[in-house]
Amino acid sequence: FSADSGVSLLIDIRNGEIISLNNFPDFNPNRVNLSNTNGRFNRALQANYEMGSTFKPITVAMGIDENIINKEMLFDVSKPINSIHDYHPFIGSLSVKDIVVKSSNIGAAKIAQKIGKKKQIEFFKKIGFFEKVNIQIKEAAPPLGNKHNWGELETMTIGFGHGFAVTPLHIAIAYASIVNEGRRVKPTILLDDNNTSSDVLVKKETSEFILQLLKAVVTETEYTGPRVRIEGYEIGGKTGTAELINNLGQYQKDANLTSFIAVFPISKPQYLVLTIIENPKKIKEENYNITGASVNAPLVKNIILRMIEI
Repeated sequence: FSADSGVSLLIDIRNGEIISLNNFPDFNPNRVNLSNTNGRFNRALQANYEMGSTFKPITVAMGIDENIINKEMLFDVSKPINSIHDYHPFIGSLSVKDIVVKSSNIGAAKIAQKIGKKKQIEFFKKIGFFEKVNIQIKEAAPPLGNKHNWGELETMTIGFGHGFAVTPLHIAIAYASIVNEGRRVKPTILLDDNNTSSDVLVKKETSEFILQLLKAVVTETEYTGPRVRIEGYEIGGKTGTAELINNLGQYQKDANLTSFIAVFPISKPQYLVLTIIENPKKIKEENYNITGASVNAPLVKNIILRMIEI
């Protein structure tokens, strides 16, 4: 895809160990004099991105855990709301599950609207979206978050991952904690670091529901699922696609940030794999699609296949 940059993270959900962290472009630490600033930039810990649809399960977890929404609720997504529309328009209403599985921006926005700004901020503070990640790598950066207007419209767009920026490690740890029976995962680069936490971020029932949604994204979708499924392995995950912002603060129509977060095995989560690709270019082999499903899902599948070989 001739992308500008990429990030991958592999985390052991059970103890927070970062098994693998990769950035591209990179540099040879033995030849630092031949490197440049772009190659030395640790995007996994320092780059802030609007993550797109990977925020939708977080929004649902927030609403379910606060008893603001329930699994049986339906949301009308047939018409745009406040200029928010869906990539593929839907007719009628969608369940909470289908808002995530079918990735409805309108549905996620309506859930976020019900949650409201106050609860949204409280939940983001709880999962660490307002402070830098506590890890042994001191170059870790704080999230940009939303430093400007945060009204009702922003609350809604943040519900589907636009208008709030975090680092890749932030969203990886948030997912790891939510699927870890709701218990906080503390990241570490040390082996056998006795790093478990008893701090509960969401209820166990919320965690189990989010795992069901992530599994359904892989088992029930026609486009994403086949690109990441591996026979005999229980994989769940969520795609993300967001337009990149230029130096003038404007969204670029044909420049995307694409991502996929995978969790496996879903029945007893052990590993989380995150890939983020910045500005992939359109290619004929993928029908000129530059989405998380077309760019990142096959990449995550290849990473998991390599893990299986090891």
